[in-house]
Amino acid sequence: MPPLLHLSMSEFINPKLFRALRAKQATPNVKLTTIPLNHKESFELWTPKWTPKGRVFTKLEIELLRRDQPRLARILSKMVWLMGVICISEDDWDIGDRQPIYDWDDLIEFVQREGNCINPIVTEVIFSPHAIIPIYDSERKQEGRIPPQAWEISPPHWSIIFDDLLPTRQGFRLKQSADWISVDIWTGKPMRREVSSGERYVEYHDLYASKRS
Repeated sequence: MPPLLHLSMSEFINPKLFRALRAKQATPNVKLTTIPLNHKESFELWTPKWTPKGRVFTKLEIELLRRDQPRLARILSKMVWLMGVICISEDDWDIGDRQPIYDWDDLIEFVQREGNCINPIVTEVIFSPHAIIPIYDSERKQEGRIPPQAWEISPPHWSIIFDDLLPTRQGFRLKQSADWISVDIWTGKPMRREVSSGERYVEYHDLYASKRS
């Protein structure tokens, strides 16, 4: 699985897709974010401004999110085809060396099933760079003063977050419930190494079909 950093994405994804649709009026409840693809290229994404109690979106904002989905699907389906996406159910603890999915339609089927989604749409993409993370037992409060129980090596990855676009008499609305779904595209396998035993294994530590409240 080649790291995306070494590819010219403009030769793989049409750079005209990198720019999001432009709003014709004010959109106070959504923000335009930039998602890196590599050290040179990125794409834009309209992201809802979430609040703990949810937020009411205007018809224009919902239409902007809805109309921009085909562009996002073309970008993300290319990334899924190239690197694969890891899809793990919330109650699935037998992760191990999980095989990725390379087909966008299969990914959408997973999201519909696990998130009870009627019409899943991408509402956020989060890029996490390479990280080496010390892991401490939850009962060991002296971080930095005693060795960690393990170390995690996390390659760069993208988390794709979906919501559900529900039809109403007035048009559509976002579900904004605890059934949001998140799946990840990894550039490599995240590994954990135990300090005491030296055991080393694949650990998708922050990856599952998220139940977010």
